Amino acid sequence: MSQTESPQVSVVVSACGNTRKIRKLLDALAQQTLPTAQFEAVVVDNDRPGPIRPIQDAIRDGNWPFTVRVLYEPTPGLSAGRNRGICAARGPYVAITDPDITPDPDWLQALLAAIEEEQVFAVGGRTTVEYPGGQAVTLTQSLRECHGAVDWPNRREVAVWPYWVTGCNLLFHRQTALDIGLFRTDLGRRGRWMGDCEDLEFIDRARQAGHTTLIEPDALVSHPVYRRETTLPYFLRQGAGHGVCVARMHLSVRVEPAAIQAGRAALHGACINLAAGWTFLDRSRAVEGARDLARIGAYHLERTRLRLRGRRPIALAQLPATKETTDSWT
Repeated sequence: MSQTESPQVSVVVSACGNTRKIRKLLDALAQQTLPTAQFEAVVVDNDRPGPIRPIQDAIRDGNWPFTVRVLYEPTPGLSAGRNRGICAARGPYVAITDPDITPDPDWLQALLAAIEEEQVFAVGGRTTVEYPGGQAVTLTQSLRECHGAVDWPNRREVAVWPYWVTGCNLLFHRQTALDIGLFRTDLGRRGRWMGDCEDLEFIDRARQAGHTTLIEPDALVSHPVYRRETTLPYFLRQGAGHGVCVARMHLSVRVEPAAIQAGRAALHGACINLAAGWTFLDRSRAVEGARDLARIGAYHLERTRLRLRGRRPIALAQLPATKETTDSWT
């Protein structure tokens, strides 16, 4: 594809120290059933500043049947890298993914068919999690959800609770995204800081502005999670980062109470899990309880910090009252 031709889809991936993985992703994109003339890859180099650019060097000698462009984003963080790629994308649709993702051959074709047939703002695919090195602890459903969604619909469904999309498998209208605002840079992974929720906030903000997002389970990618990401230290860091980011989400969207789970009932449940886990030597239950305590504590600390700085939250979404919502400390 020449530089004068416009692709239909721009695949945006932000990379930081993922030289080998980014080449593997580009190799997988070369196997897509969507004709290669219809898409491009926009790789954003989000590594530290310096004269040596390993990501750019690794891609420069590649020979892929589609256009690959490499950009540099000096501001650290996954959201900053993705935003740089979205702004530079030449296609009317943008698909975002991660360097370590392996997409099925019909991934892009399925996403594109769904968004054009349903005439919606965005379509998220199904992401399966693999554990190539095994698990340090047997994961409960709650711990598995730290690595991505567990439950997926059997057919196309609107992406509302209990379903949600993942940022490594999402296609959306570029211009609409520019109109409503891109990913918040105070959310999402940034170096060793384990932030998240940038994709959840983005989709919630679009939905609350009147735009629909669907889940297309036929658009499949796989995501590896390694053994070190199934340990207690990992879950404590992930829980704290998640709590902080959910608190920050209140500044721009109405957060569903089911996504908060930080009231008295949740705190009581976390303490019970921690105590019962240690008492009965149920390590998985103890890790889940410890992670939830880290998440709840970080959520309330961050909300307090934001209030002290005069940052006013948007009201909670109006949903039928439950024990969790009526007990929430908001």
